[in-house]
Amino acid sequence: MPGKAKKSKSSSKTSKRKGISRKSTKGAKSLSLNPQLEVIKKKVIEFLSLKDTKRVAIVADNDQDGMTSAIQMQKFLLSKRVDTHVFFYDHYSRSFSFPQGTFHNFSPEKTIFLDLNEGFISDILLQIGKATGPFLVIDHHQGDVIRNNSYRCLVIKPKSFSEVEPSRYPVTKMVYDLFGGVDWICCVGIIGDFAFEQWADFLKETEKKYKITNSRMREVDDLVACVTAQYPEKINSLFEFLCKAKSPKEVISSEFFALKKLFDSKIAVQKKLYYETAECYEDVGACFFHCDHRISSKLSNIISIENPHKVILIFEQPGNKIKCSIRRQDFKVNCGDLAKIGVAGTTQGKGGGHIPAAGATFPAEYLEEFKKRVRLSLLQNPPKA
Repeated sequence: MPGKAKKSKSSSKTSKRKGISRKSTKGAKSLSLNPQLEVIKKKVIEFLSLKDTKRVAIVADNDQDGMTSAIQMQKFLLSKRVDTHVFFYDHYSRSFSFPQGTFHNFSPEKTIFLDLNEGFISDILLQIGKATGPFLVIDHHQGDVIRNNSYRCLVIKPKSFSEVEPSRYPVTKMVYDLFGGVDWICCVGIIGDFAFEQWADFLKETEKKYKITNSRMREVDDLVACVTAQYPEKINSLFEFLCKAKSPKEVISSEFFALKKLFDSKIAVQKKLYYETAECYEDVGACFFHCDHRISSKLSNIISIENPHKVILIFEQPGNKIKCSIRRQDFKVNCGDLAKIGVAGTTQGKGGGHIPAAGATFPAEYLEEFKKRVRLSLLQNPPKA
């Protein structure tokens, strides 16, 4: 279990960190020179009281952005001689990927939530009660209300210091810009969240530094996506491996790469089936498709890139519930709102996310109603210019 990290004997100042671009990112202001970042960082450090706090739990989403932001956040806390324990929350099943007793046994004084929206955090607080202590949220999803909270909390979103579209400002980049980190690890999260254009210069500089091509760097991202989606039992060992790895090339030559190849073959089969059997409605520009277990998120990303002007909805059924990944890359339809509209007719359904990417879960018997609600919403609210 990624856990419990030993306290660091050395500290490193973020002003000396390597790999931070001093050039403006494509379409974005140079954040390394942004004075608002220092204001936010000061607030966070004051909130965490790092001089007095001894134990901080990190609860992160179990995807590329969540994992890479957790790696960098942990490194920062260790540099401040704070004992940490990283826990992953499985957004696929909306459950912890660790025994809850482990969290209680660690007994954190404070908790940091990374890449988890308010809905997920509300569910987590309902499950573990007051065990979190006061908590910090670093997230880039559309905002909502945090329920079941007994403590003071501080929420940091990209709009606090940047004009970059929040869905294209991954949490891993927020952590990197605020506290320093590992450039190539950060790039994995950037690629995973489709923020290529916004951070093009950063990606190019990092690839040049490690003498690796963009296609190979994307393979590293694919490997992390593969393990977190298809092999959740290996997420902790992958986390520990990435914490120790010195370059992206180490990941490509690791034993984890065999899992990626197997996952790629499964994706290829499902992609072929999509183009042969997907249920498409040209009047609303939407396509529905059912895929195999734990593939919907990755498959929807691939199909959406190839069809950026369509709403792609990929379903899979774990148990008696349907999980749906919703994508549209041109920002003309708010997928997060569409997910909420789709589940509005059931008390057990939940949905939300970003403008270009969102997700929903609901009882299997509600599937046809969900489709009708989505189609009706698209008919009544045609894509924006």
